[in-house]
Amino acid sequence: MFMKTQILPLLCTVAITFVGVQSSNAMIIEDFDGHSTTPYAFTNSGGAAPEVVTDGGPTGNYARLTSLTGSNNNSIAFDEEPSMTGPAPAGLRMAFDFSMSDDAANAEAGGCCGSAADGLGVGLYSTSVYGTTGPNNPAAGGAVWERPAHPGALTIGLDIFQNIDVVNLNWDGTQIGEADVQSFLDLNNNTLHRAIVTVLPNDSDASVSVQILEDVHGNTKIHDIMSDVQAAGLDLANLGGYRFIAGGRTGGAFVDGRLDNISVFAVPEPSSLTLIIFAGLALLGVRRRK
Repeated sequence: MFMKTQILPLLCTVAITFVGVQSSNAMIIEDFDGHSTTPYAFTNSGGAAPEVVTDGGPTGNYARLTSLTGSNNNSIAFDEEPSMTGPAPAGLRMAFDFSMSDDAANAEAGGCCGSAADGLGVGLYSTSVYGTTGPNNPAAGGAVWERPAHPGALTIGLDIFQNIDVVNLNWDGTQIGEADVQSFLDLNNNTLHRAIVTVLPNDSDASVSVQILEDVHGNTKIHDIMSDVQAAGLDLANLGGYRFIAGGRTGGAFVDGRLDNISVFAVPEPSSLTLIIFAGLALLGVRRRK
């Protein structure tokens, strides 16, 4: 199934999620506002450095991975989380909020090409390749973040150059899925969206699906971007250690790329699944009640 859209009452989603997340102990959480399970480190491999920014808006703090300047190449790498690594026989779910600035902001900042660039990438990276702790930028030395086909990693890329909106899936150095979403979803319109990547077992392989919640603070719509994309050799029952790493880059064209409300957790039994399908919204629900 590809690119199905639903409209979801946000309040109901928050309420359902809050109950479910409270019942789970093994997870990675980071909202940059004090709700955190796992240390992280930034890497600046070019251009302006990444940073945690206090915005004062509905998201509170967030991580800025790229800015409206040229030749950024930055990452944020979380340590391996002892409670959330290794075999996941029932599956995994990864969620994160992202926003990217629009083409007009690029032009105003002096960027080229009539398009913001380049994009962001997010994923789970093998500790046998990328280590268990400390800074790491898998895209240093010429690799890219918006198409993060990095060895030993399961990743999602958000590619916006040139005047495109493309979501791509990658496993162990190879792209395994791609969806052009431009007809119904603008990835870089200064709006906070939520990506949800679900990884389920399929014998000794895995089946990967991607949803994006458009405008997570407003008139939220759920887009089913890709469903049941096969990742050959991704054996969840015998999964090795992994860590969460994300990054972004710019070139002669720029983008303000932001990341927030990160979560990674094991898929529960089916009876509990609907309670936590949108895990990151629990943190949003807590903050909005303050």
